[in-house]
Amino acid sequence: MPAAAFLACELLFLAAAHLYGGPPWTLLGMLACFAQIAADFRVTPLARLIPSLAWLALFRVTGNRELFFPFAMYLATYVALIVAARWPRRAWIAGALMVATFLLIRMLQAASTRVLAVECVVALAILAAAITTFTATGRRPSVTVAVVSASSLAAYAALAL
Repeated sequence: MPAAAFLACELLFLAAAHLYGGPPWTLLGMLACFAQIAADFRVTPLARLIPSLAWLALFRVTGNRELFFPFAMYLATYVALIVAARWPRRAWIAGALMVATFLLIRMLQAASTRVLAVECVVALAILAAAITTFTATGRRPSVTVAVVSASSLAAYAALAL
């Protein structure tokens, strides 16, 4: 039964991402779900992905496509931290793969070189701060929620750059 609940939650999350955001949002969500399966195959941690959908809801309400960046950074940070909890040395790889996927999507969307450079620098700085904070504070679930949320908000603030 737990596997069925996990898959049902995953499918609902991905369906929302696809219906309201489209393929780019779904792709990042799918990668986050794969990371969740690899690191911790339980429904409770998977529920921590749900707040990322607030960026999707804001995108739908405002039409602001830039909100894809804080959504992506929520997921990239989340993936880095769930991997860090189990395999600390692989956190950077996991987060960097999420950021690389985001940047590839942005290249396919014809983002300018300047925009891509700024997004890359900001994303890596956010990941560095998140992984450092998480590692220094004992890798607790409450820290995961706080760090992922703060990372996402930092990405939103960076949209002003």
